Amino acid sequence: MRELIKKLLDQDLSRREFAKSMLALGFSATAIESVLSSVANAATSSKPEVFEMAGSGGEVVAECLKAAGVEYVFDTNSTGQTSFYDACSTRPELNLIVALQEGQATSMAQGYELASGRLAALFLGSIGIPNSLSNLYNAWKDRSSLIVFSDGGDTETAGRDGFQQVDNWLQPTEQFTKWRWEIRHPERISEMVRRGIKLAGTPPGGPVYIRMPREVLTAEDVEQTIYPQHKFDVPLQLEPRAEAIEEATRLLLDAESPLINVGAEVTRAGANADLVELAELLSIRFAQGYSVFGDVPVRHPLYGGSTSMGFPSGFRQTDVFLNLGSPMPDPSIVTSPVSADATVINVRVEYDKIANIYPTNLAIAAGQKETIRALIDSIEATATRSQIRKIKSARLAKAEESYAASRQRLERRAQSVWDNVPLATERLCYEMDQALEKDAIILKETGGNTPRNWMNFGPDEKQLIGQTTGYALGWSCGAAMGAKIAQPDRQVVSLVGDGAMLFGQIESLWTASRYDIPITIVVFNNRSYDGERGRIHLFSKIARKDKASWKDMSCYLGSPDVDYVSIAKGFDIDGIQISRPEEVALAMQRAAAVNREGRPYLIDAVVARRGPGAESTWHPEISIAARRSKLI
Repeated sequence: MRELIKKLLDQDLSRREFAKSMLALGFSATAIESVLSSVANAATSSKPEVFEMAGSGGEVVAECLKAAGVEYVFDTNSTGQTSFYDACSTRPELNLIVALQEGQATSMAQGYELASGRLAALFLGSIGIPNSLSNLYNAWKDRSSLIVFSDGGDTETAGRDGFQQVDNWLQPTEQFTKWRWEIRHPERISEMVRRGIKLAGTPPGGPVYIRMPREVLTAEDVEQTIYPQHKFDVPLQLEPRAEAIEEATRLLLDAESPLINVGAEVTRAGANADLVELAELLSIRFAQGYSVFGDVPVRHPLYGGSTSMGFPSGFRQTDVFLNLGSPMPDPSIVTSPVSADATVINVRVEYDKIANIYPTNLAIAAGQKETIRALIDSIEATATRSQIRKIKSARLAKAEESYAASRQRLERRAQSVWDNVPLATERLCYEMDQALEKDAIILKETGGNTPRNWMNFGPDEKQLIGQTTGYALGWSCGAAMGAKIAQPDRQVVSLVGDGAMLFGQIESLWTASRYDIPITIVVFNNRSYDGERGRIHLFSKIARKDKASWKDMSCYLGSPDVDYVSIAKGFDIDGIQISRPEEVALAMQRAAAVNREGRPYLIDAVVARRGPGAESTWHPEISIAARRSKLI
C-alpha cells in the first residue's frame, strides 16, 4: 500500500488506478475513500517553502504574512484595502480583527506583541495614520515589533492637494518608526514586506511602516516568489566579551552595596528567572527600571523599588550599579542619576544608548540572557562556595530588613484609608490580587505605582505589562484585547484610569464584544486627573502664594459623572459599579464567571481622589445654552 500511495503522490498513478489496485488488495470502498481523502490533505499541506504565485497586490501581502507565521491582522475599515480583504476572505489562516479607530487598532497590535513576543501586523487606511500616532509613539518607545501597512491614493494624481492627499504620507510616522517605505512598483511588494518584517523584528524592535498606493495594492497578475520569512531573519546571539565579564565579576564580588537595575531587554530575552538567580547568588538588591514590563518579582526580599518615577531603597549608597537592559536613571524619568561615586556597569542590546549622558565604567554591548548566564558562571568559577555564602549572607540580612521596613511603611500609610468609601486604590488592588489567577496578565494605565505595590508580579506570578513608557493615554483597553488574543488561556485584566478611558478607548469595547474577547476592564474612576492636578498645583504661582485661592481649571471629570456600566451595556457588555471594599471580591468573581462564558466584563470602581485640591468639585461654569440670544 505504501508504494501505491507514493505513486499516487508522485502522480504516477491516477485515483481510478489507485482504487482498482487497492480493491485488488482486498480493501473496502470506504477504506479506499478514507485513504484518498488523507492523501489529498497531505498533498495540500505539502506546499513547498518557496513558491511562485501570481495574484493581486493584496494577495501578495497576504501570502507574505502567512509566510511569516502571522495569524492575526489588526485592521480598521478602508475601501483602499479591498484587494487585501478579498485575499483574507480566501485565506482562513489570516484572522482579521477590526477596530473602529486607528489608535485602538494600534494598541491592540502592540498588546499582542508584548504578550506574545511575536511580531504584530497592522493594516490601516492612509487617512487614519494621524489617528494612530499616539499609540504608534507608545509602541516605538517600548521597542515593539509592529509591521504597519496602509493603503493610499493613486500616485498619478499625487501632489494636487486632492481627496485624502498630503505631500508626504511617510513624514508623520518618521519619528516613531525604525523604517518606512512607499512601494511604487507592484513587483517589489514581497521584497519590501519581507524587509519590513525583518527590520521590525530585529532587536531592538520597533514599528515599521509600509504604504501601498492604490495602483500597487489593486494590481492584478503580480508575479512574485514567496519565501519563508525565517530565511530573512537575523537571529542575534550577542555574547559578552570575556574580559568584560571578568571585570564585572570582580566588581560585584568586591562591592559593599551593589544594585541591579532591570529593564525591558531582560523580559524580551526571557531572562527574568536568570536575573533572579544572579541576584540570589550574591544577594544583590534589584530595582525595576524604566520599562513597559514588570521585569522583576516585587514580593522578593531583594526587591528595592523602582528607578522609574521613584527612588529605590539604598539608591544613594550604591557603590556598584549594574544596569541590565534599561535606560539609565535620570531626571527625565522623574528620578535622580546614579551617584557620581558609583561604578557603573551598563549592559544593553541597544548599545547606542550606553554612555550618552553619564560616564560608564564598564560598557557591555551584548544580549541580556547571554550576559547574565556568563556572570553566573564566572562568579561561581571565581569565588569559592564559602566566599559566596559569606558575601550572600551579609547582604541578605540587610536586604531583608530593608524590604520588611518598606512593606511596613506601605501598610502603615494605607491603614488610615483601608476601609474608606469610595475605595482606596490600595484596597482595590489588594482585593483584586487575592481574586485573580496566579498567572493573570495585568495591563496597567493608572497613575502611580499602587498596582505594583499591592499586587504580586514576577516571573512565576502575575505578569505586569504597562504603563507604556510613552505615557500617551488611550492605550490599555486595546492592549489588553491584543494580549488576550495572544494568550487566550490566561486571565487578562485592564486597569485603566477614567481619564485614560475617555482618551478614545470607548470605541475599543465594540471590538471586545464583536470578537468575544473575554477580558475584564477595571476603570479606576475618581472623576479626576489626579496626577495632572497635583503637578499643575505644584507649578502654579497662585497656589504657591495662596493655596485657598487656587482653582482647578481642567482636571475635574465629574459633571457629568460618566456611567461606564451603561456605556458598556450599549456594546452588549455586562458590568457593575462598585465603591465599597466588600464589593470588590464579588465583582471579581462575577467578572471571572462572565469571562469563562467567553464575554468581556467591565467594573466601574469608584475610587477616592488624592492630592491637593482633591476635595474640590469646582470647575468653570460655562454654559453655551445660557449665552444664547435666540432659543435655538
